[in-house]
Amino acid sequence: MAPSPTGYVHLGSARTALFNLLFARGRGGAFVLRIDDTDLDRNQPDYEQAIYDGFRWLGLEWDEGADVGGPFGPYRQSERLDTYREQAARLIESRAAYRCYCTPEELEAERQAARAARRPRYKYSRRCLVDPPKGRTSFATRFQVPPGETVFTDLIRGELRFDNDEFGDPVIMKSSGWPTYNFASPIDDALMRITHVLRGEEHLPNSPLQLMFLDAMGLPRPEGLAHFPVIVGKDGKKLSKRHHPETRLGLYRELGYLPEALRNYLALLGWNPGTEQEIFSLDELVAAFDIARVQRANAMFDWDKLDWIDGQYIRALSDDQLAERLAPYLPRLPAATVRAAAPALKERLVRLGDAADAQHLGYLAEPPPVPALQDGQREMLEAAVERLEAVEWSKPEIEAALEEVRAAHGWSRGKFLTPIRESVAGRVAPPIGDTLALLPKTEALGRMRRVLT
Repeated sequence: MAPSPTGYVHLGSARTALFNLLFARGRGGAFVLRIDDTDLDRNQPDYEQAIYDGFRWLGLEWDEGADVGGPFGPYRQSERLDTYREQAARLIESRAAYRCYCTPEELEAERQAARAARRPRYKYSRRCLVDPPKGRTSFATRFQVPPGETVFTDLIRGELRFDNDEFGDPVIMKSSGWPTYNFASPIDDALMRITHVLRGEEHLPNSPLQLMFLDAMGLPRPEGLAHFPVIVGKDGKKLSKRHHPETRLGLYRELGYLPEALRNYLALLGWNPGTEQEIFSLDELVAAFDIARVQRANAMFDWDKLDWIDGQYIRALSDDQLAERLAPYLPRLPAATVRAAAPALKERLVRLGDAADAQHLGYLAEPPPVPALQDGQREMLEAAVERLEAVEWSKPEIEAALEEVRAAHGWSRGKFLTPIRESVAGRVAPPIGDTLALLPKTEALGRMRRVLT
């Protein structure tokens, strides 16, 4: 996995990392996390740290990487510049590459001319290969695309053939002395002995060029290449930072999704196990993952499916585990209160971040608006207050006392509990015993009395 630290890590990168991990673990291989930081204008240390934090939060652990080292380091491209420069010099020497002295203005003029001529794709004119301008010293290095075609087998899409004539001579080293992504990445793959390159479909057009580079340098091609389907929103468009805020991985942590639930869901985005099973531990995913079952079609992101999976994981937690997971999302509540609330919340929560909402525990911090009592509700509320004043303040005692009052008056349960719930917590709240018991007795009774005044 080789992300660029040019923005906060996103959902597609997380899925790609997961599929790489599952593939490597299932074959007894090493999972490598390399940082492709050749974009000087956009790289930021915070973005690199977000990659580490996000992947580790998901439970993805790598065997080699910029932060953990390994036998083929360094794993950060900015620390491997001499390697790329040496390879570029070899290509120039073998005439597989050449120096390009064209200015940005001259290249833009070529592009404008191509557009004016309605050519479907701009290709560099090879001016500097045939007749380079004299007297210039600043140059980029371009690869001379060979004639013929480039063929490889994609592990998902089968055999793919590309006409080399469709590609213009690409820049492989910029005039700044820094490599382009397409040049540096395959060199690292070869020198780090990467056997399989598994990445997103957006990289498919890069693959033939990268294989051309490797062939020209006499470096081995990867044993396997695979390109995963794009993740799209309900509008059918690719999830992107510009159009879909849900693309940022950190959002799911902030909303309170369990990392193991999100990991489980990501595994099912574009892959299926061929069985009815939908809930998988990481070990089960490693055992079940088969890259042949990765689909070619786009994978649609479905919030409802993610919510369902997250709910399954929440309900599988013990009360103590749930309370521990809830604590960061309820910082204003005492630990004992969070633990007491856990059983009631377990069957209701979709994600941990919802716990502080008004319909769950928000009422603990702030009382609801005073409701207007309907016919008969004043008598019900007065009877409840009178009986509750004498009980020990615990969920069983509260529930027993209220049932006693209800039965004595012949009231229906729904009608009787409505004014109590709305006075104390609002229209939607946990079960009434939990709702009252989670508040101090004086606070709960006080909220009911203020409605009666």
